[in-house]
Amino acid sequence: MSALPAHPSDSIPGQDETHGRIRELLSVITTAVLEQQPGLIAFGDHRPQRDRSSGDSWHGLQTLCHVSALLASSGLPEDSLDATTVLLDAADAIAVSRGMIRRSEQQGSGITGRTWIGATGDVLEVIVGVRVAVRAISAPFLPGSLSPMATTSPASALSPLTPPPRLVR
Repeated sequence: MSALPAHPSDSIPGQDETHGRIRELLSVITTAVLEQQPGLIAFGDHRPQRDRSSGDSWHGLQTLCHVSALLASSGLPEDSLDATTVLLDAADAIAVSRGMIRRSEQQGSGITGRTWIGATGDVLEVIVGVRVAVRAISAPFLPGSLSPMATTSPASALSPLTPPPRLVR
C-alpha cells in the first residue's frame, strides 16, 4: 500500500513546503510589526524551533507539526494601548490577507496578544508585553526533506549578524 495520496484532495504537505510556508508567514508578520513600530529594532530567536509529533497520522504515517522559534523584539514596544492596538491590527491585516481568522485575544497584566488560525490549521501568535513576541505553529505535515532548511526563523534576514573583523593591510 502506498503512502502517497490516492486523490489530489487526499494529500498532506511535506516538511519542505511546511517549513517554507511558516518562514514566509513569520517574515511578513515581523516585517509588518517592525514597519509599525521601528523602535522594536529587530527580532531574534528567544527559544529554539522544533518539529514535534502532531498526535495524528496520515495513512499510517506519523505526522509532525512545526513550532517556530519564539521571535522576540530587541527593542521595547511603544507604551500605550493605542500603539498596541495599531500594532496588533497591522498583524491582523497580514493574517487575514493570508486567509487566517482570529482565534483568540488575551489582555491582562500588561500583556496583550492575539492568535489566528488558517484553513490548513497553521496558528500564528503575536504577544505585546515588555517585548513583542511572535510564533507560528504549523498544521500537520509528513516528515522528510529533500533540501532541509536550517531554520524557519527570518531573524537572520531581519537582523543580520555582524561580520567578524578582517585583517587590514
